Amino acid sequence: MVTDALLFYSFATITVIGALMVVTQKNPVYSVLSLIASFFGLAGLYVVLEAPFVAVAQIIIYAGAIMVLFLFVVMLLNA
Repeated sequence: MVTDALLFYSFATITVIGALMVVTQKNPVYSVLSLIASFFGLAGLYVVLEAPFVAVAQIIIYAGAIMVLFLFVVMLLNA
C-alpha cells in the first residue's frame, strides 16, 4: 500500500516537472527531451494503475515515434 503511493507520487512528480520544463525551456531541443521524460513518467503512472499495455503503447508510440519526429523537425529547422 505504501509502495504504491510512493511510486504514484514519484511518477506524478516526474510527469509534472517534465511538463513544467517543456514550457519553461528556451531551447526547443531541451523542451522536446523534457516532453519525452514527461511521457515516461506518464507510462510509469499507467504501470502503477495496472495498465501495462497502455504503458507500453505510450512509450512506443509517443516517446518512441512521435517525439523522435518532433526532435528531427526541431533539429532540421535549426531553431
